[in-house]
Amino acid sequence: MARIEFLYLDRHEVERLLPDVSVAMEIVEQGLVAHGRGDVVLPPKAHIHLDERYNGHFNVLPGYAGHIDRAGVKVVGDYVDNWKHGLPSEVALLSLYEPRTGVPLCLLDATATTWLRTGAVTGIGVDHLARKDAAILAHLGARGTAFSNIAAIAARRPLAEVRIASARSETREALARKVEDELSLRAFPVASAHAAADGADIVVEATRLERPEVLVRDAVLKPGSLLVTYGWVMAVDPASATACDKLVVDDWEQCTKGGTFHPLIRDRVLTRDSVWGEIGEICCGDKPGRMNESERITFWHRGFAISDVVLGHWIHERALQEGAGQRLLLWDGPDE
Repeated sequence: MARIEFLYLDRHEVERLLPDVSVAMEIVEQGLVAHGRGDVVLPPKAHIHLDERYNGHFNVLPGYAGHIDRAGVKVVGDYVDNWKHGLPSEVALLSLYEPRTGVPLCLLDATATTWLRTGAVTGIGVDHLARKDAAILAHLGARGTAFSNIAAIAARRPLAEVRIASARSETREALARKVEDELSLRAFPVASAHAAADGADIVVEATRLERPEVLVRDAVLKPGSLLVTYGWVMAVDPASATACDKLVVDDWEQCTKGGTFHPLIRDRVLTRDSVWGEIGEICCGDKPGRMNESERITFWHRGFAISDVVLGHWIHERALQEGAGQRLLLWDGPDE
């Protein structure tokens, strides 16, 4: 008789088991190294577009990480109006699998892990691509990933000032208070994205715009600065993809599928040859990151399943060690 059980971890369990941001960055960077070495299987993301009906959509992210021999699929609902219902804008589930048999091992809430892994990739990008003395951070957007971004950057650079811009005053003010209280950093809510970015050493674009709108012109980015943007790149000047000294991405194939830069890719203004490298190539040492103090770098990470799988695997292993979560029966029957 064959029996298949898997571990279920709800939101509260996952949040309790999460590593701190520095450990998360180490875990996620190992996934990026595996990607840089080609030790992953990374199919394209799939999307269920319901924007016309419900102003939201689902992203489906599959992947296999060879260095931990684990497969997984994350499904995340991305609904920008969820704040009106007291819900996070992103609600996610991650399933982990034994790749030798296809048997499910764990189903866990992946909302908090999505925020943490996104922040970790942002911080890893800063570690390799920002000036060592970068001290002024402009963060555009106060979404769920915002605090993780700032915490990860603060773990890698001596931040003296954090400027937070967002469409709603209450969100930027709340995030500024949280940054001051939990990270002991000077944080200022700023009404204008342009004003926040002007003179900043690092600019992170993490807005929740429903349609593209340039909030920061490329001309405001100073020499030596780093621009980090992710997802659909809704608020960034398209010129920032070509006017920078280096463009770094997480996975070029994922980046070709959409976003503000897509017309440049479609028209072949932006090609794989335009890209200095993927962040995994830099993490594994195949390519250098920042090479001088004056170069201006743009880092675009679309996000991919490898980061979800490696962080989810770490949480699953910790849960097993602590006896956390619920064992659920999937199947109990004769061998087929």
